[in-house]
Amino acid sequence: MLKDFNKNFGLSSSIESEKNAFYNRCSHFLQEIRQKALSQEDYRALFDTVCLQLGLNPRHIVENSSFLRTYVPDLHELLPDDFLGMLKIIAIVRKYYSTNHQMVQIIDETIEGFFDLSTTDIGITYKSGMFFPKGEELLDKELIGHSLTLLKSYPDEDKDLKTALDNYRSGTKYGVIEFSYRCIEGLARQILKNNRTLIDNKSEIIKASGLSDHWKKILANYIDYGNEYGRHASTKRHHFNESEVEAYLYTTCILVRLILKIKNTAT
Repeated sequence: MLKDFNKNFGLSSSIESEKNAFYNRCSHFLQEIRQKALSQEDYRALFDTVCLQLGLNPRHIVENSSFLRTYVPDLHELLPDDFLGMLKIIAIVRKYYSTNHQMVQIIDETIEGFFDLSTTDIGITYKSGMFFPKGEELLDKELIGHSLTLLKSYPDEDKDLKTALDNYRSGTKYGVIEFSYRCIEGLARQILKNNRTLIDNKSEIIKASGLSDHWKKILANYIDYGNEYGRHASTKRHHFNESEVEAYLYTTCILVRLILKIKNTAT
C-alpha cells in the first residue's frame, strides 16, 4: 500500500530507512513467534540455539539481563539495530524449525510478505530460509535458488553451498570459494563413488561429464582455480576481488545443475 502511496505522491524512501523498517517488521514477527507459538521452555531452547549459532553465551546474557529475576531477552535484543544481524537471526530460526513444515511455511510467507511491504529495493532476496545479496535477479532465481532446490537430497553439499552463500552475503569473501569447491567435490565423489579429493578426481569427473571440449576446459579451470586459491594457503589469495568471488559462486551453481543432470542420467 505504501509503495503505491509513495508513487502517487512522488515520494521515495532511502535504502537505509527501508532496511530499518524491514528490521522492525522482523523484530515484531520474532516477538509474535515467542508470544503465540512457544512455551517458556521452547523459547529458551530456541534462544540458546540462536545465541550459540551467533557465537554468544546464552547463560551470560540471561544472567546479566536482570538482577531481580531470570529474564530471557527477545531475539532481536541480541543484535539490536543490526540489519545483517537480523537476517542471520531469521535464517537461524528458520533452520531451527526446518522439520516443522507449518512453521517453515509461516516464516517463509511472512518474510516474503515483508519484501512486498518495502517501498524501495533493499538489495537482498530470500530463498528457502536464506538471504542473498541481490545481483542479477534472473541469475539469483534460476541459478542460486534452483541449485538449492536440487541439493535438498544432498545435505552435506547443500550445507557447503549455503555456507558459501552466507559468507558472500555477509561480505566475507574468504570462505566463499572454499565451500563452493567443497560442494562440487562432494557431488563428484557421489558420481564417481569414491572418497577422493576433487583435484584427484579431476580427470575422471571431466571424462564422466560427457561435456564438449570447451566445457571440459571450463570445468578443469574451475577445479584448478578452487584448488589453488580456495583449499590451499596460496600467497595469491589476497589478490581476490569481489567480482571473481561472485563469478566463482555463480559458476558453482551452474556446475551443481550440470553434475546432478549427469548423475540423474547415469542412474
